[in-house]
Amino acid sequence: MVQTLQAQPAHLMRLAFFTSIVPDGVPTTGFEIANDAILSGLRGMGHEVVVIGFNLPRQKASNQDDVIVLGRRELENSTAGAKDKLIWLAQAIRHGLPYAAAKLADFSGSALDDVIALAGPFDGYILNSYQMAAVFPQLQTVPHIYVAHNVEHQSASQNAQAVGSSLQRWLYQRDARLLKPLEEKLCADANFVWTFSDADVVGHSLKPEQGSSLPLIVPQVGEARATADKKYDAGLIGTWSWQPNFSGLKWFIEEVGPLLPASMKIAIAGSMPEAELDLGPQFTFLGRVDSAEAFLNSAHIVPLVSRGGTGVQLKTIEAFQAGHPCVVTASSLRGIDEIPSNCRAADDAAEFARALVQLVELSKSGQLPRIDGSEFFAKQKSSMDEGLKRGIDSLQF
Repeated sequence: MVQTLQAQPAHLMRLAFFTSIVPDGVPTTGFEIANDAILSGLRGMGHEVVVIGFNLPRQKASNQDDVIVLGRRELENSTAGAKDKLIWLAQAIRHGLPYAAAKLADFSGSALDDVIALAGPFDGYILNSYQMAAVFPQLQTVPHIYVAHNVEHQSASQNAQAVGSSLQRWLYQRDARLLKPLEEKLCADANFVWTFSDADVVGHSLKPEQGSSLPLIVPQVGEARATADKKYDAGLIGTWSWQPNFSGLKWFIEEVGPLLPASMKIAIAGSMPEAELDLGPQFTFLGRVDSAEAFLNSAHIVPLVSRGGTGVQLKTIEAFQAGHPCVVTASSLRGIDEIPSNCRAADDAAEFARALVQLVELSKSGQLPRIDGSEFFAKQKSSMDEGLKRGIDSLQF
Protein backbone atom coordinates (compact mmCIF):
# COMPACT_ATOMS: atom_id res chain seq x y z
CA MET A 1 0.00 0.00 0.00
CA VAL A 2 1.24 3.50 -0.79
CA GLN A 3 2.34 5.32 2.36
CA THR A 4 0.16 8.40 2.64
CA LEU A 5 0.81 9.71 6.13
CA GLN A 6 2.67 12.88 7.00
CA ALA A 7 3.70 14.43 10.29
CA GLN A 8 2.56 17.95 11.05
CA PRO A 9 3.86 20.02 13.94
CA ALA A 10 0.55 21.89 14.22
CA HIS A 11 -2.51 20.50 15.98
CA LEU A 12 -4.72 20.99 12.93
CA MET A 13 -4.82 17.83 10.89
CA ARG A 14 -5.72 16.54 7.45
CA LEU A 15 -7.95 13.48 7.82
CA ALA A 16 -9.58 10.92 5.52
CA PHE A 17 -13.11 9.93 6.57
CA PHE A 18 -14.05 6.54 5.09
CA THR A 19 -17.77 5.80 4.99
CA SER A 20 -20.09 3.60 2.96
CA ILE A 21 -22.41 6.55 2.23
CA VAL A 22 -20.99 10.02 1.59
CA PRO A 23 -22.99 13.07 2.68
CA ASP A 24 -24.89 15.07 0.08
CA GLY A 25 -25.79 18.04 2.26
CA VAL A 26 -29.30 16.73 2.98
CA PRO A 27 -28.98 14.15 5.78
CA THR A 28 -32.15 12.11 6.18
CA THR A 29 -31.32 8.91 8.10
CA GLY A 30 -29.89 8.72 11.60
CA PHE A 31 -26.64 7.37 10.14
CA GLU A 32 -26.30 10.39 7.85
CA ILE A 33 -27.22 12.88 10.58
CA ALA A 34 -24.59 11.40 12.92
CA ASN A 35 -21.97 11.59 10.18
CA ASP A 36 -22.90 15.20 9.45
CA ALA A 37 -22.49 16.10 13.13
CA ILE A 38 -19.01 14.57 13.31
CA LEU A 39 -17.84 16.18 10.07
CA SER A 40 -19.24 19.57 11.03
CA GLY A 41 -17.64 19.32 14.47
CA LEU A 42 -14.20 18.43 13.12
CA ARG A 43 -14.27 21.07 10.40
CA GLY A 44 -15.51 23.62 12.91
CA MET A 45 -12.35 22.93 14.91
CA GLY A 46 -10.27 23.77 11.85
CA HIS A 47 -9.34 20.24 10.72
CA GLU A 48 -9.44 19.40 7.02
CA VAL A 49 -11.55 16.29 6.42
CA VAL A 50 -11.79 14.52 3.05
CA VAL A 51 -14.74 12.11 2.81
CA ILE A 52 -14.30 8.95 0.74
CA GLY A 53 -17.20 6.59 -0.02
CA PHE A 54 -20.22 5.89 -2.20
CA ASN A 55 -23.27 7.85 -3.38
CA LEU A 56 -26.81 6.45 -3.16
CA PRO A 57 -29.11 6.76 -6.18
CA ARG A 58 -31.44 9.00 -4.13
CA GLN A 59 -28.64 11.40 -3.26
CA LYS A 60 -27.57 14.48 -5.15
CA ALA A 61 -24.29 14.09 -7.04
CA SER A 62 -21.49 15.63 -5.02
CA ASN A 63 -19.42 18.45 -6.48
CA GLN A 64 -17.49 19.22 -3.29
CA ASP A 65 -13.70 19.21 -3.37
CA ASP A 66 -13.56 17.50 0.02
CA VAL A 67 -15.81 14.57 -1.01
CA ILE A 68 -14.51 11.73 -3.18
CA VAL A 69 -17.23 9.48 -4.58
CA LEU A 70 -16.08 5.94 -5.41
CA GLY A 71 -19.27 5.21 -7.32
CA ARG A 72 -23.04 5.47 -7.26
CA ARG A 73 -24.81 2.34 -6.06
CA GLU A 74 -27.81 1.09 -4.14
CA LEU A 75 -26.96 0.24 -0.53
CA GLU A 76 -30.33 0.51 1.23
CA ASN A 77 -32.46 -2.58 1.74
CA SER A 78 -35.66 -0.53 1.66
CA THR A 79 -35.16 0.54 -1.97
CA ALA A 80 -33.12 -2.37 -3.33
CA GLY A 81 -34.63 -4.93 -5.69
CA ALA A 82 -34.60 -8.70 -5.28
CA LYS A 83 -31.66 -9.03 -7.69
CA ASP A 84 -29.49 -6.66 -5.65
CA LYS A 85 -30.31 -8.51 -2.44
CA LEU A 86 -29.38 -11.87 -3.97
CA ILE A 87 -26.09 -10.45 -5.22
CA TRP A 88 -25.32 -9.05 -1.76
CA LEU A 89 -26.13 -12.39 -0.14
CA ALA A 90 -23.87 -14.23 -2.59
CA GLN A 91 -21.03 -11.77 -1.95
CA ALA A 92 -21.49 -12.05 1.80
CA ILE A 93 -21.20 -15.85 1.69
CA ARG A 94 -18.33 -15.81 -0.83
CA HIS A 95 -16.21 -13.34 1.12
CA GLY A 96 -17.28 -14.29 4.63
CA LEU A 97 -18.52 -10.76 5.30
CA PRO A 98 -21.46 -9.33 7.21
CA TYR A 99 -24.36 -8.62 4.87
CA ALA A 100 -24.08 -4.81 4.89
CA ALA A 101 -20.33 -4.90 4.27
CA ALA A 102 -20.73 -7.33 1.37
CA LYS A 103 -22.52 -4.61 -0.59
CA LEU A 104 -19.09 -3.00 -1.14
CA ALA A 105 -17.10 -6.17 -1.78
CA ASP A 106 -16.99 -5.81 -5.57
CA PHE A 107 -14.98 -2.58 -5.35
CA SER A 108 -11.26 -3.14 -5.86
CA GLY A 109 -8.96 -2.65 -2.91
CA SER A 110 -6.14 -1.56 -5.22
CA ALA A 111 -8.45 1.02 -6.80
CA LEU A 112 -9.14 2.40 -3.32
CA ASP A 113 -5.40 2.54 -2.64
CA ASP A 114 -4.94 4.56 -5.83
CA VAL A 115 -7.65 7.01 -4.76
CA ILE A 116 -6.00 7.44 -1.35
CA ALA A 117 -2.57 7.98 -2.87
CA LEU A 118 -3.92 10.62 -5.22
CA ALA A 119 -5.94 12.41 -2.51
CA GLY A 120 -3.25 12.18 0.21
CA PRO A 121 -1.18 12.64 2.19
CA PHE A 122 -3.25 12.35 5.39
CA ASP A 123 -2.38 12.57 9.07
CA GLY A 124 -4.86 9.87 10.01
CA TYR A 125 -8.02 8.03 9.04
CA ILE A 126 -11.50 7.93 10.48
CA LEU A 127 -13.27 4.61 9.82
CA ASN A 128 -16.97 5.36 9.96
CA SER A 129 -18.81 2.22 11.04
CA TYR A 130 -17.56 -1.24 10.13
CA GLN A 131 -18.46 -1.69 6.46
CA MET A 132 -15.46 -0.06 4.74
CA ALA A 133 -13.02 -1.42 7.33
CA ALA A 134 -14.34 -4.97 6.93
CA VAL A 135 -13.94 -4.96 3.14
CA PHE A 136 -10.67 -2.98 3.04
CA PRO A 137 -8.55 -4.12 6.04
CA GLN A 138 -5.58 -2.06 4.80
CA LEU A 139 -7.37 0.98 6.23
CA GLN A 140 -6.61 -0.35 9.72
CA THR A 141 -2.83 -0.27 9.17
CA VAL A 142 -2.76 3.55 9.45
CA PRO A 143 -3.32 5.57 12.66
CA HIS A 144 -7.11 5.80 12.85
CA ILE A 145 -10.26 6.40 14.83
CA TYR A 146 -13.14 3.91 14.64
CA VAL A 147 -16.68 5.31 14.79
CA ALA A 148 -18.90 2.66 16.41
CA HIS A 149 -22.45 3.72 15.54
CA ASN A 150 -23.80 0.76 17.51
CA VAL A 151 -22.69 -2.43 19.22
CA GLU A 152 -23.49 -4.11 15.95
CA HIS A 153 -23.36 -7.74 17.02
CA GLN A 154 -25.79 -7.03 19.86
CA SER A 155 -28.15 -5.21 17.49
CA ALA A 156 -27.98 -8.13 15.05
CA SER A 157 -28.82 -10.60 17.83
CA GLN A 158 -31.80 -8.48 18.90
CA ASN A 159 -32.97 -8.24 15.29
CA ALA A 160 -32.77 -12.02 14.90
CA GLN A 161 -35.17 -12.41 17.82
CA ALA A 162 -37.58 -9.77 16.48
CA VAL A 163 -38.04 -10.82 12.82
CA GLY A 164 -40.59 -13.35 11.68
CA SER A 165 -38.86 -14.54 8.51
CA SER A 166 -36.60 -17.58 8.93
CA LEU A 167 -34.24 -16.27 6.21
CA GLN A 168 -33.92 -12.89 7.91
CA ARG A 169 -33.40 -14.59 11.26
CA TRP A 170 -30.58 -16.67 9.77
CA LEU A 171 -28.99 -13.57 8.20
CA TYR A 172 -29.07 -11.64 11.47
CA GLN A 173 -27.69 -14.61 13.42
CA ARG A 174 -24.90 -14.97 10.85
CA ASP A 175 -24.16 -11.24 11.09
CA ALA A 176 -24.00 -11.44 14.88
CA ARG A 177 -21.41 -14.26 14.71
CA LEU A 178 -19.25 -12.37 12.19
CA LEU A 179 -19.60 -8.93 13.73
CA LYS A 180 -18.49 -9.80 17.26
CA PRO A 181 -14.84 -10.65 16.40
CA LEU A 182 -14.77 -7.92 13.74
CA GLU A 183 -15.85 -5.25 16.24
CA GLU A 184 -13.40 -6.53 18.84
CA LYS A 185 -10.55 -6.20 16.34
CA LEU A 186 -11.69 -2.76 15.15
CA CYS A 187 -11.77 -1.46 18.73
CA ALA A 188 -8.44 -3.09 19.65
CA ASP A 189 -6.59 -1.77 16.58
CA ALA A 190 -7.92 1.80 16.66
CA ASN A 191 -6.06 4.68 18.28
CA PHE A 192 -9.44 5.75 19.66
CA VAL A 193 -13.10 4.73 19.42
CA TRP A 194 -16.08 7.07 19.24
CA THR A 195 -19.48 5.71 20.26
CA PHE A 196 -22.76 7.59 20.60
CA SER A 197 -23.75 6.47 24.09
CA ASP A 198 -22.01 5.57 27.33
CA ALA A 199 -23.77 2.20 27.18
CA ASP A 200 -21.91 1.42 23.95
CA VAL A 201 -18.57 2.32 25.56
CA VAL A 202 -19.38 -0.44 28.06
CA GLY A 203 -20.78 -2.69 25.31
CA HIS A 204 -17.47 -2.52 23.45
CA SER A 205 -15.50 -3.05 26.70
CA LEU A 206 -13.55 0.17 26.16
CA LYS A 207 -11.28 1.56 28.84
CA PRO A 208 -11.45 5.35 29.39
CA GLU A 209 -8.24 5.90 27.43
CA GLN A 210 -9.52 3.80 24.49
CA GLY A 211 -12.67 5.71 23.63
CA SER A 212 -15.56 7.92 24.63
CA SER A 213 -19.15 8.67 23.66
CA LEU A 214 -20.13 11.67 21.55
CA PRO A 215 -23.38 13.32 22.69
CA LEU A 216 -24.80 14.13 19.26
CA ILE A 217 -26.48 17.20 17.85
CA VAL A 218 -28.45 17.71 14.66
CA PRO A 219 -28.14 20.71 12.33
CA GLN A 220 -30.00 23.68 13.76
CA VAL A 221 -32.84 24.82 11.55
CA GLY A 222 -33.48 28.17 13.16
CA GLU A 223 -35.38 29.37 16.17
CA ALA A 224 -38.00 27.00 17.57
CA ARG A 225 -41.44 28.22 16.73
CA ALA A 226 -44.95 27.06 17.42
CA THR A 227 -47.24 26.10 14.57
CA ALA A 228 -50.89 27.05 14.90
CA ASP A 229 -52.06 24.58 12.24
CA LYS A 230 -51.70 21.21 13.89
CA LYS A 231 -52.95 18.58 11.43
CA TYR A 232 -52.15 15.61 13.64
CA ASP A 233 -52.43 14.68 17.29
CA ALA A 234 -49.14 12.76 17.04
CA GLY A 235 -46.42 12.47 14.42
CA LEU A 236 -43.70 9.82 14.08
CA ILE A 237 -40.83 10.00 11.60
CA GLY A 238 -37.94 7.61 11.03
CA THR A 239 -36.20 5.08 8.84
CA TRP A 240 -38.68 2.29 9.48
CA SER A 241 -36.91 -0.18 7.20
CA TRP A 242 -34.15 -0.45 9.85
CA GLN A 243 -35.15 -3.38 12.05
CA PRO A 244 -34.75 -1.76 15.52
CA ASN A 245 -36.88 1.18 14.38
CA PHE A 246 -39.44 -1.15 12.81
CA SER A 247 -39.72 -3.15 16.05
CA GLY A 248 -40.61 0.04 17.91
CA LEU A 249 -43.11 1.09 15.26
CA LYS A 250 -44.74 -2.35 15.29
CA TRP A 251 -45.02 -2.22 19.10
CA PHE A 252 -46.58 1.25 18.96
CA ILE A 253 -49.11 0.34 16.25
CA GLU A 254 -50.10 -3.09 17.54
CA GLU A 255 -49.87 -2.67 21.32
CA VAL A 256 -50.29 1.03 22.01
CA GLY A 257 -52.64 1.75 19.10
CA PRO A 258 -55.61 -0.32 20.33
CA LEU A 259 -55.48 1.57 23.65
CA LEU A 260 -55.83 4.99 21.98
CA PRO A 261 -59.09 6.74 21.07
CA ALA A 262 -60.23 5.88 17.55
CA SER A 263 -60.59 9.59 16.87
CA MET A 264 -56.92 10.30 17.46
CA LYS A 265 -55.02 11.33 14.30
CA ILE A 266 -51.52 9.85 14.07
CA ALA A 267 -49.28 10.35 11.02
CA ILE A 268 -46.18 8.25 10.27
CA ALA A 269 -43.54 9.66 7.92
CA GLY A 270 -40.36 8.08 6.57
CA SER A 271 -39.35 5.09 4.48
CA MET A 272 -42.06 2.47 4.52
CA PRO A 273 -41.51 -0.96 6.07
CA GLU A 274 -41.87 -3.97 3.80
CA ALA A 275 -43.81 -6.00 6.37
CA GLU A 276 -47.56 -5.76 6.76
CA LEU A 277 -48.77 -3.91 9.83
CA ASP A 278 -52.18 -4.12 11.43
CA LEU A 279 -53.15 -0.44 11.29
CA GLY A 280 -55.87 0.94 13.49
CA PRO A 281 -58.17 3.79 12.42
CA GLN A 282 -55.88 6.38 14.02
CA PHE A 283 -52.92 5.79 11.68
CA THR A 284 -51.92 7.27 8.32
CA PHE A 285 -48.67 6.47 6.47
CA LEU A 286 -47.27 9.44 4.55
CA GLY A 287 -43.98 8.00 3.22
CA ARG A 288 -40.99 10.32 2.80
CA VAL A 289 -41.78 13.97 3.46
CA ASP A 290 -40.02 17.01 2.03
CA SER A 291 -39.30 18.53 5.44
CA ALA A 292 -39.00 16.61 8.69
CA GLU A 293 -39.19 19.91 10.58
CA ALA A 294 -42.44 20.95 8.91
CA PHE A 295 -43.93 17.51 9.53
CA LEU A 296 -43.05 17.50 13.24
CA ASN A 297 -44.34 21.06 13.56
CA SER A 298 -47.71 19.84 12.29
CA ALA A 299 -48.16 17.41 15.22
CA HIS A 300 -49.11 18.15 18.81
CA ILE A 301 -46.92 15.35 20.26
CA VAL A 302 -43.92 13.36 18.98
CA PRO A 303 -43.94 9.71 20.14
CA LEU A 304 -40.41 8.25 20.34
CA VAL A 305 -40.95 4.50 20.28
CA SER A 306 -37.62 2.65 20.07
CA ARG A 307 -37.78 -0.81 21.66
CA GLY A 308 -34.23 -2.07 21.18
CA GLY A 309 -30.97 -1.58 19.37
CA THR A 310 -27.80 0.11 20.55
CA GLY A 311 -26.19 3.46 19.87
CA VAL A 312 -28.30 6.59 20.20
CA GLN A 313 -31.69 7.55 18.76
CA LEU A 314 -31.09 10.59 16.54
CA LYS A 315 -34.82 11.31 16.35
CA THR A 316 -34.82 11.78 20.12
CA ILE A 317 -31.93 14.24 19.87
CA GLU A 318 -33.73 16.05 17.06
CA ALA A 319 -37.01 16.29 18.96
CA PHE A 320 -35.42 17.45 22.24
CA GLN A 321 -33.19 19.96 20.48
CA ALA A 322 -36.20 21.42 18.68
CA GLY A 323 -38.23 21.52 21.91
CA HIS A 324 -41.13 19.29 20.77
CA PRO A 325 -43.41 17.74 23.42
CA CYS A 326 -42.76 13.98 23.43
CA VAL A 327 -43.65 10.65 24.95
CA VAL A 328 -40.47 8.58 24.97
CA THR A 329 -39.47 4.99 25.75
CA ALA A 330 -36.40 4.09 27.81
CA SER A 331 -34.66 2.74 24.72
CA SER A 332 -35.17 6.07 22.95
CA LEU A 333 -33.32 7.80 25.79
CA ARG A 334 -30.01 5.99 25.22
CA GLY A 335 -27.15 8.46 25.55
CA ILE A 336 -29.34 11.17 27.11
CA ASP A 337 -29.12 12.03 30.80
CA GLU A 338 -32.00 14.45 31.25
CA ILE A 339 -35.55 14.52 29.85
CA PRO A 340 -37.05 17.94 28.94
CA SER A 341 -39.86 19.36 31.03
CA ASN A 342 -42.50 18.97 28.28
CA CYS A 343 -41.82 15.25 27.76
CA ARG A 344 -42.90 12.06 29.54
CA ALA A 345 -41.12 8.70 29.76
CA ALA A 346 -43.20 5.50 29.48
CA ASP A 347 -42.23 1.94 28.59
CA ASP A 348 -45.42 -0.06 29.20
CA ALA A 349 -47.96 0.07 26.35
CA ALA A 350 -50.84 1.15 28.60
CA GLU A 351 -48.69 3.75 30.36
CA PHE A 352 -47.46 5.06 26.99
CA ALA A 353 -51.03 5.35 25.68
CA ARG A 354 -52.20 7.21 28.78
CA ALA A 355 -49.28 9.63 28.60
CA LEU A 356 -49.88 10.29 24.91
CA VAL A 357 -53.58 11.02 25.41
CA GLN A 358 -52.82 13.32 28.35
CA LEU A 359 -50.13 15.27 26.50
CA VAL A 360 -52.30 15.68 23.39
CA GLU A 361 -55.07 17.15 25.57
CA LEU A 362 -52.61 19.50 27.31
CA SER A 363 -51.16 20.62 23.99
CA LYS A 364 -54.58 21.32 22.49
CA SER A 365 -55.52 23.41 25.52
CA GLY A 366 -52.30 25.42 25.28
CA GLN A 367 -50.85 24.04 28.51
CA LEU A 368 -47.97 22.11 26.91
CA PRO A 369 -45.96 24.43 24.67
CA ARG A 370 -42.95 23.71 22.57
CA ILE A 371 -39.91 24.81 24.60
CA ASP A 372 -36.55 26.36 23.82
CA GLY A 373 -34.08 23.53 23.17
CA SER A 374 -30.99 25.76 22.96
CA GLU A 375 -29.72 24.77 26.41
CA PHE A 376 -29.99 21.07 25.49
CA PHE A 377 -28.15 21.81 22.21
CA ALA A 378 -25.36 23.75 23.94
CA LYS A 379 -24.79 21.02 26.51
CA GLN A 380 -24.69 18.30 23.84
CA LYS A 381 -22.33 20.31 21.62
CA SER A 382 -19.89 21.08 24.41
CA SER A 383 -19.64 17.41 25.38
CA MET A 384 -19.38 16.34 21.75
CA ASP A 385 -16.52 18.77 21.04
CA GLU A 386 -14.66 17.41 24.07
CA GLY A 387 -15.02 13.84 22.78
CA LEU A 388 -13.93 14.81 19.27
CA LYS A 389 -10.83 16.51 20.66
CA ARG A 390 -9.87 13.45 22.69
CA GLY A 391 -10.03 11.31 19.58
CA ILE A 392 -8.02 13.67 17.41
CA ASP A 393 -5.40 14.06 20.14
CA SER A 394 -4.89 10.27 20.06
CA LEU A 395 -3.69 10.52 16.45
CA GLN A 396 -0.96 13.01 17.30
CA PHE A 397 1.13 10.78 19.54
